[in-house]
Amino acid sequence: MIDEKGGVGSLLWRAKGDPSRRWLVFCWSVLFAYRALRPFLGQKKAIAVLQTALSRQFKRQRQAYMNARFGITQERPEEAFERISQNYKARGESLFGPRFTYVQAIQDQRRSHTHITRCLFNDFFRTHGAPEVTSLFCALDTVWADELNQPRYKAHFERPTTLAAGDDACRFQFSRAEGEAQAPLQADTVAKRQPGLS
Repeated sequence: MIDEKGGVGSLLWRAKGDPSRRWLVFCWSVLFAYRALRPFLGQKKAIAVLQTALSRQFKRQRQAYMNARFGITQERPEEAFERISQNYKARGESLFGPRFTYVQAIQDQRRSHTHITRCLFNDFFRTHGAPEVTSLFCALDTVWADELNQPRYKAHFERPTTLAAGDDACRFQFSRAEGEAQAPLQADTVAKRQPGLS
């Protein structure tokens, strides 16, 4: 998933074509590994082993991921909120494909909230009788979230609900750190709150 030069993985991130197909191949790989481990380790231990394996490599490349996913650079970490506001939805749609549905719920000078109402990972593992495996992919968000919540980024992230937990959406809530100056957003990135969404 991660290439040797420190960039985000060539198979999943840089290949051309519909990214859904690549993510499905990855999901099948994880499902096969889980089904091979579960009879010997049990459900919780098998998930823990896979989570450790997936997150170990991801942790080494979290800053490269943050650049590829959000546009956040280590040269300008204080611009994290602006980059997320501009890039989160569009880059998510591009990198993860049409089997994810992103709904911009709030976009203002201090908050950028996006709800994911359809998730390929959640759909795939529920369809194949292993909904508990979706939590592995949810847990990978904590790798970049722990980094993003560092003071140098001047941003804050919370995800109070997930589809994997049975909620109606994964609520990705980004906000500017308290006390930080508000830089103007580009006019085309400002969206009105969607009716009926929190």
